[in-house]
Amino acid sequence: MPTQQEIHGVSDAEFVERMVERYPRRFNDQYWSVFRANVGRHLPAEPAIVDLGCGPGLFLRDVSERHQDGRLYGFDVTPAMIEHARGLRYRGAPPTLVVHDVEREPLPLGAGGMDLVSMTGVLHVLDDPFAVLAEVQRVLRPGGLFLLDDWVRMPLARYTQDRPRDRTEPPERQRAGWLRMFPFHNKYTADDWKWLLAEAGFSLVSSVQIRPQSQIFVAVARTPFE
Repeated sequence: MPTQQEIHGVSDAEFVERMVERYPRRFNDQYWSVFRANVGRHLPAEPAIVDLGCGPGLFLRDVSERHQDGRLYGFDVTPAMIEHARGLRYRGAPPTLVVHDVEREPLPLGAGGMDLVSMTGVLHVLDDPFAVLAEVQRVLRPGGLFLLDDWVRMPLARYTQDRPRDRTEPPERQRAGWLRMFPFHNKYTADDWKWLLAEAGFSLVSSVQIRPQSQIFVAVARTPFE
């Protein structure tokens, strides 16, 4: 499996900076409205929440504003991401943050103890999403929620139209980067994601598209992965 940095052609530090810069566009007021309606209101007073592929920790920071009594956990394969996350201020208790590759070994969490697992823009990169979805199932309590926000397939022309422009970079280099990333970002349709979730033992609760290139899926842990 290539890393996100290899796909994007940037260093760890550059990718951290890029994720921090783009975070407000993805996690805007509309996103948090969807989160509140489809996820937040269903969580207990002191939820246990995992962000799998937590990046620089900004999602966990904002979740701590909304669920100050929660127990938060963040896992990411890139040490620079965890380092940045550890430097943030959290409204509630600081999260447990661990450098971890869930494709190589199970999460250091007990079975059935989490109320919510979140993954944003990560699952499409993995060679075997079912192995990771099985681990999500394992750590969720019965009836726990899985929040998946990931890329959905679109035509190449629309994909390139929606990509951020960098005025400091030559246009031909930007196009080359878009073409390199296109197969990864356009791996699955929305129906493909729904099929993957169902095959992994989840029941879909809701799906919402607030950006052309991605879709939010909320699913409930239904049965153990077989």
